[in-house]
Amino acid sequence: MAKIVGYGIYKLDIPLKRPFITSIRSSRNLKGILCKVVFEEGQVGWGEAAENIKLTGESREEMYRFAKDFFDEHLNEEAEDVLLSLQRFTNHVAPRYGMETAILDAAAKFNQTEINAELGIDVNTRRLNNDTTISILNTQQTIVETKQALSAGYKFLKYKVDANDVEMERILQLEQLIPSDVHIRIDPNQSWTYEKTLRAIQKLAGSSLQVDFIEQPVQTIMYDEMHQLSLKSVIPIVADESVFSLEDAKRVIDNGYGTAINIKLIKCGGPLEAVEIAKFAQRHGVDCLFGCTTESNIALTMAAYLSAGLPSVKAIDLDGLDYIVDSPFVGGINDDNGQIEIPEQNLGLGIDLQESKAEQYVKAF
Repeated sequence: MAKIVGYGIYKLDIPLKRPFITSIRSSRNLKGILCKVVFEEGQVGWGEAAENIKLTGESREEMYRFAKDFFDEHLNEEAEDVLLSLQRFTNHVAPRYGMETAILDAAAKFNQTEINAELGIDVNTRRLNNDTTISILNTQQTIVETKQALSAGYKFLKYKVDANDVEMERILQLEQLIPSDVHIRIDPNQSWTYEKTLRAIQKLAGSSLQVDFIEQPVQTIMYDEMHQLSLKSVIPIVADESVFSLEDAKRVIDNGYGTAINIKLIKCGGPLEAVEIAKFAQRHGVDCLFGCTTESNIALTMAAYLSAGLPSVKAIDLDGLDYIVDSPFVGGINDDNGQIEIPEQNLGLGIDLQESKAEQYVKAF
């Protein structure tokens, strides 16, 4: 690699088409930081990192301060050494994944390769089956958004749910609407009790709905409950918020605190850790879901490359482009109503900033 001789950290703000509502948070815009690194031979790498305080505990201002202090300290060092220094941090996962992505993007451009080469993985496919997420809504709104998604051609629908006693009725009334070749995923985001989860599993299993999995139904500290659910449930139980790092993945997999795990760049702190998590899962015969938070082209393209190149990733939830109204970037994945395509190209992530839109969505701190 080469030396990092410059960097930039900017505010990234993009409105959403519709509110994104879970049992944990509600948002109306993508809010994050955009990272830029410059190599001594002129290569520019880009990375984005979303603010999700409920998930990571870090505000955008805290993310900015960490990134600025880190790059100030490591400016004019070899990029490989900077990556090693960045990986020594076990906290600050939110800014780290954007910073690491930017360095790897520049490195791939320096080496005249696609980003997967810097990750040490092959691209096994360039087309991925994606889902779209339907927020916590009332019954009528749920029906409307479900019909819209089905009309658009989606074959995988993810439903956010909360602890409300009528949630299963809201989902089960979709039996008459969703055809048998369409699969659904259920995500309570830790809002259910153990008993409520058992009742929901029984109802879902007795329905005609094709349910792929239930994500993190109970709180992350409820290890015994996650273990029991994994043993008893006929529907796979995905550990999500309980898996941030490789060490978390090892604990969950070794103890059976879930039948599958959810990998997100924002949780693990970067693509290099994501690779290690997915490889550990593969060695232990555990499937992975690759997910996202409210993100745009850069993070989602990196996640798509990882999903396409890691055999343990059996499903993806990379629907961020469904929600944002526009993007200041050009290039990266194409998302066509449940089908993600990774274009053929040979330089990094294949993404650049679109100057005509940068002023609208990208601001200085």
